[in-house]
Amino acid sequence: MDKKIVNIINEESFLDKDGLDYIKITKEILTPRKTYLKGTISGKYRGDKIPDVSDKSDLFDFEIYEAEVNCNSIDDFSKNKAFEFPKDFKNITNQNKIRGSVFPKEKLPKILAVQISANNNSFGINVLEPQLFEFEINRKYHQTDGEQVYGTFNAYITGYVFDYEREEVVEIIEKPILATDEKVRGIYPPLKHHCESNDIKTGNVEKKDGYIRYEYFCKHHQDTVWGNRKYIGTGSTNQPFIDNGGCLKEIFGILGLLVGLFFLITILPGFLYIIGFWILTILLGWLAPYLKWIFRIIGVILLFAFLASLLNAFIHRSHTYNPYPIPTPTIVNPPVYSPIVDSTSKKTIDEWITINRKWQDYDNNIYQGKYKIKKSDLTNSKYYKNNLSLIPSTSQSYDQMIYSLKENDKNNISSIYHLFDSIGKANRLDKIKFAKMIVTFVQDLPYAVVLENECNGNLYNDEFTKKYLSTPNANCDPFERFGINTPIEFLVNQKGDCDTRTLLLYTLLAHYDYDITLMSSEFYSHSIIGINLPIIGTAYIYNNQKYVLWETTTISKPGVISKEISILNNWRISLKSK
Repeated sequence: MDKKIVNIINEESFLDKDGLDYIKITKEILTPRKTYLKGTISGKYRGDKIPDVSDKSDLFDFEIYEAEVNCNSIDDFSKNKAFEFPKDFKNITNQNKIRGSVFPKEKLPKILAVQISANNNSFGINVLEPQLFEFEINRKYHQTDGEQVYGTFNAYITGYVFDYEREEVVEIIEKPILATDEKVRGIYPPLKHHCESNDIKTGNVEKKDGYIRYEYFCKHHQDTVWGNRKYIGTGSTNQPFIDNGGCLKEIFGILGLLVGLFFLITILPGFLYIIGFWILTILLGWLAPYLKWIFRIIGVILLFAFLASLLNAFIHRSHTYNPYPIPTPTIVNPPVYSPIVDSTSKKTIDEWITINRKWQDYDNNIYQGKYKIKKSDLTNSKYYKNNLSLIPSTSQSYDQMIYSLKENDKNNISSIYHLFDSIGKANRLDKIKFAKMIVTFVQDLPYAVVLENECNGNLYNDEFTKKYLSTPNANCDPFERFGINTPIEFLVNQKGDCDTRTLLLYTLLAHYDYDITLMSSEFYSHSIIGINLPIIGTAYIYNNQKYVLWETTTISKPGVISKEISILNNWRISLKSK
């Protein structure tokens, strides 16, 4: 890593005033460099609690999975010289409040990926051998979900970024004479350009004065070069030498080619287009020497057109995953309302909302039953969501939002738990089949997009939402804060898109003590679940545990994920039950 790297960029031959041939060699020299930085760091962590004997410990093993570093000035960067804390941090620390605490190195990765902000610019880097000082947890945002903890922190940081300094140098050397035989050297003039042969013949062969030589293409540019001469006997000719086995061999070769092409066109009519393209390419190659400048101009125009189209495609490209839900034959039964009467006063004090459901799993096993939700619980759930003091503008605030909605609803849906308990007991479902029964309960419901505003595609920049709302059978639930339904809202109105579905499933499966994760992707604008079960399929690895990914917007088995959303680095864990 500490050695210089030398690359040859270009070699150019020229004839100097002394009448000798020289080679101008342009080299690129890359010198390794460590750029040290210092600044403040804030970010997010998650991990597992470490219980003490009283099981009330706040200690935990954790990892930093998102961080941002702020540097104040150019003085916060140093070439090949490390910073010392707190000696070199006077411009960004209050020296009177320094406790001198150093964060344990073994808790940090050797490479820490961060987003760095400096001089009004922001970009991602990998900090090598990071060191943290004065590490403080924001207790206000420290959350505990079962044995899982997560929250935010602040600290001071130093470390370095490794890269190379580039230097370009020019070296001029005398061109070596390729032929050593004085007689041969006197017969032929020196080569016009310096060229290293790629051992591919151009087809030109020359015989002269008992010698033969072949012409080759150059390896590094578009010129050609003649190879060394070989003595083949007396006699001389200046005519090209064609070594092809005679005319008869060429005729049979052409006939074989025509028969083969006729056969391919017969069985593959589309192959005719390939042949036409091939013939056009050959014609252009033949005409190129005569139309060189025209082709160069056309090439430049096509290059600019290609770059413009590539830029346009990149600007307008949307990574948003379009689930295109498969229509299901499910008939969504409307809720039935019935009064709850106080036995003493005989007055109606609340209402039951009863929903009948019938669905089937992947093995065509049919399940059915009903569950009840109190109207007051539905009202409270919606009120809690609408008055939640969060703005989910970041991934952290989004995670806090769905966690809060789950916590608020999880104890008010006991009726659905009773329904699943009775189905599991009656059908003797094991842990995997029981999970499939619950997930298909949600997958079986028709897809509906949940929006903060009205169901008008012109109001949204998202390509999928626009297209979906323009279809005649679009199912939409408008004016829902955060663009999501709470678990209770979804159980009642049975309208949900990806994050509404995953939030309900996470709530249900966490209740049944599954090791479950709610997976989010800002890159794909999508949400799925991950479950730690012995199932074969695409899985997300976390702490050496496999979480099989499960799509919820279509009838899809666990571990079967669309290629459009299969790059696991674009996923993260928003909630984890264990």
